[in-house]
Amino acid sequence: MAFTVFRTLALLTALSLSACSSPQSSPERHAKRAVYQLDQAHFDPNTRMHISDSIKRAIPFFEQFYQAGKTDRAKGLTRQQAEQQEAHFRSAEFLQESEQKSTFMNHLYSADNPQKQRQILLNAAIAAYWDGYEGRP
Repeated sequence: MAFTVFRTLALLTALSLSACSSPQSSPERHAKRAVYQLDQAHFDPNTRMHISDSIKRAIPFFEQFYQAGKTDRAKGLTRQQAEQQEAHFRSAEFLQESEQKSTFMNHLYSADNPQKQRQILLNAAIAAYWDGYEGRP
């Protein structure tokens, strides 16, 4: 009797834990990773990033790169041509130098360490592109 209760409890625990872990798409994974890295790079003790909202807002950005990778693969681009596309993403003409601003209590503030933020987003976007090109979900 006790063994059956223990077995049932173990089974229910395993099922409830497995229900919490749903697979994420590539844009969701890269958005989550990039937002956490951006949060770690943010050094202002007076403000903090709202992680879940930032992830939700970043997903469409990474979805564009993921879809571009899928499209390039469907067009028949070779690996070398895809690497040229990655080089284009890293080029100065693609990365326009724009000043990043944040609004806090109706005041505009310049982003702290914008080059690092830009690099974090670019690396995650390129990883999403390669996921799309290689067909990873």
